[in-house]
Amino acid sequence: MAKKKSKNKSKGQQQPALSPYRFMREKTRTLPISKCYIAPPDWLESGMAHVIVTRVRPSGNLVMASFLVDTFCLGVKDAGYHENMTPYDFEQYLDNYKNGMGLEEISYNEAHNIIYGAMAFAEEGGIKPSKEFDPAGYILEEDTDDIPLIEYDFGKNGKHFLVVNPDRKEMPYYHTLKKKLGDDFEYVMPYGEDIDNEDFEDDDEESPFSDITLKDVKKALDGMLKMKEESRRYPDEKYTYQYPDYPQTLSVKNQFIADELLSPDNYSCLPCEVIDRILALPKDEAAQDISNVILYSIGKTYKGINDDTIENWNNSAIMHSVILLAQLQSDKGLGAVLEIMRQNGEFADYHLGDFAPELLHPALYACGKDNIPAIEAYLNQPGLDSYLRSQAPDALAMIIFNQPERRGEIIELFRQLLINMISNLPTQKACDGTFAGFVMSNLMDIDAKELIPEIKATFATDCVNKTIAGDCKNVIKDIELGRGAIHNDKYQIPDIYEQYESLKKFITKPE
Repeated sequence: MAKKKSKNKSKGQQQPALSPYRFMREKTRTLPISKCYIAPPDWLESGMAHVIVTRVRPSGNLVMASFLVDTFCLGVKDAGYHENMTPYDFEQYLDNYKNGMGLEEISYNEAHNIIYGAMAFAEEGGIKPSKEFDPAGYILEEDTDDIPLIEYDFGKNGKHFLVVNPDRKEMPYYHTLKKKLGDDFEYVMPYGEDIDNEDFEDDDEESPFSDITLKDVKKALDGMLKMKEESRRYPDEKYTYQYPDYPQTLSVKNQFIADELLSPDNYSCLPCEVIDRILALPKDEAAQDISNVILYSIGKTYKGINDDTIENWNNSAIMHSVILLAQLQSDKGLGAVLEIMRQNGEFADYHLGDFAPELLHPALYACGKDNIPAIEAYLNQPGLDSYLRSQAPDALAMIIFNQPERRGEIIELFRQLLINMISNLPTQKACDGTFAGFVMSNLMDIDAKELIPEIKATFATDCVNKTIAGDCKNVIKDIELGRGAIHNDKYQIPDIYEQYESLKKFITKPE
């Protein structure tokens, strides 16, 4: 279960692992195209299509972009993307459409022509695509003659047909169309609402309403609006962490560790001989030195990241440190890993980019599997970033996969976590709807049948973001079926050499 929450692009100096934004722009078109979908299947009649395009990452995870396409008038109204989504999470995402407006698989050429064709039609009326098309649009091939042309009938009866939603955000387009096309277009207010005179210029003499049936338009919009409302109605926990005093000088027993981790020459990857040398040291000794590098690096960068004044920090010390701590499996690294996880989302973006969910929870498991009280204390600490907090339940789930004899212990920890959320979700204290959704994904992965009563009670708060793992019925059904984790490698510590071979394909050293 990869985290679906997309983070803002990093501030200041480029980060070692590409941010989601840069990954989309610089790497996505190098990946093979996979499946594409459209919802609803009757989009030609409804005039509203949600087009989904995917590409496959080397890990087997997916890059996914979705485009809300108004084929009647506006072209690409909205777009979004996930740069690293597990196949399981993608299937859960598709279920929102299958259970709502319906879904149909289409070819890439169809998806390409629907999106670019609708954009071209919109531009004839003076309307440009949504700004969110960048960077989501980089999942598409360039619009050249290499893509076979498929002709679609855009508009309604050959004309631009503007559908104005109840919030009337589309009204500015009326004036754009009027200026570009004169009276050669139509518009309509959905749901039978009237249009106030103030919505139009003084010289508008008539309102050319169409006699179109709005049933299909409403059907297409309802599913999309429901998803957006579901996601937006859960406020994030407010970040209020009070930073400690971090060391301003770096002290290590093995100076070569600090030199290698902080070296710009090792920005993309640690040399194998350096990895071998570090892993050959006594584990606690190496982990302590690496922890000191982490705390020093946090102190040197967190303020600049927060206020956008970060100066050159052209190394990947924190990324390398997290990877190494996962291999060393020493509790001497636990404090430093937890301190990374107490930072905000911008910090994680800057130092770890889109690899944060792949790197943090294995390190937390490796360092904290024998110090559960420290992880519990972290989970109960209010005012932290939900995205980073969600790595802790991932680490707890790793214990079940790697030490199955401890299942009872970890189930009780999850039980207490759910009990705490039942009380604290309404006020977002040490949890919020997003975090709760991620926890439900973990419980599905570990087939937590023992916790079904607590799961039901947590959903009963009506504070769980259902766009992450699904609603209560779907979560419990998945657990009862015993499907478990689709990709168990998420819950394993990777081979460090294979890990670096994979990572360095996506890491760009700044000039």
